[in-house]
Amino acid sequence: MKTIAGIAALALLAIAPAQAQTDPFAKQRIEWNKPQKPFRVIDNVYYVGTAGVSAWLIWTLQGFILIDGGLPESAAIIEANIKELKFDIKDVKILLNSHAHFDHAGGLAKLKRDSGARLTASAGDKAILERGRVTFGPSQANPFQRVTVDRTIKDGDTVALGGVVLTAVVTPGHSPGCTNWTMPVVEGSTDHNVVFYCSMTVAGNPLVNNKVHTTIATDYKTSFGRLKKINADVLLAAHGEQMGLAKKVATVEANEKNKMLGAPNPFVVKGEFQQIVAAQEKSFDAELAKQQAAVAQAK
Repeated sequence: MKTIAGIAALALLAIAPAQAQTDPFAKQRIEWNKPQKPFRVIDNVYYVGTAGVSAWLIWTLQGFILIDGGLPESAAIIEANIKELKFDIKDVKILLNSHAHFDHAGGLAKLKRDSGARLTASAGDKAILERGRVTFGPSQANPFQRVTVDRTIKDGDTVALGGVVLTAVVTPGHSPGCTNWTMPVVEGSTDHNVVFYCSMTVAGNPLVNNKVHTTIATDYKTSFGRLKKINADVLLAAHGEQMGLAKKVATVEANEKNKMLGAPNPFVVKGEFQQIVAAQEKSFDAELAKQQAAVAQAK
């Protein structure tokens, strides 16, 4: 029987040696793709991603919604995690994407093929997903299997299935169509607001004289303003490190081991989302000033 760890090892062997030598993310993707035991996060939301790259499974009365596909080598792990939860990949009806980078869109083609689900993505990221490659910044060194977008959405559009409704908050910057998904959940008798956060890190993006995403700097600034209006007390980020995943998982496991029924959910943290937005805006401002200074000096 193949273990999830074994699947991860086989997936990493699938990376071509030449790509591993030239991939600027070669070391990171090994850490990102380490297995993570799946678990229920809150209400009808489950974590089925790897240790470093998130994938979220949402149960509805009519099937599942799956957000993100991880790295190309992560798809098999995500499917194994879904199976470990006693769910069936073929019951996934809708695939969503936070952004069209190889570490979040790389597994979508396989997941779509194996599930038969329809893929919904933003207009800004549609071309990248269907081309299978970003054409600027460090991510352009990481092509992935192209995937057809079945439905294109814009800011404010909703996705509904089996009584569950997610709302798209499109924030161009990290990718041209970076999409955050928001939804209400209930823990016990308390209402909460979840944000599946796309990310607003610069991630090596050229912010000055970007010939492909020509409005990238102003898009980032506009998007930060949009994110500041989101009221969410459950931050579910695209990368585990951005939400302290390891520590929160340890708390969940300790609560289960000690049978602490009714213990506070570690994923409910008021103010955490706005803290990460503020930190990433500060980093963006510093990087923009740095790149502007470098361009001015080169003249």
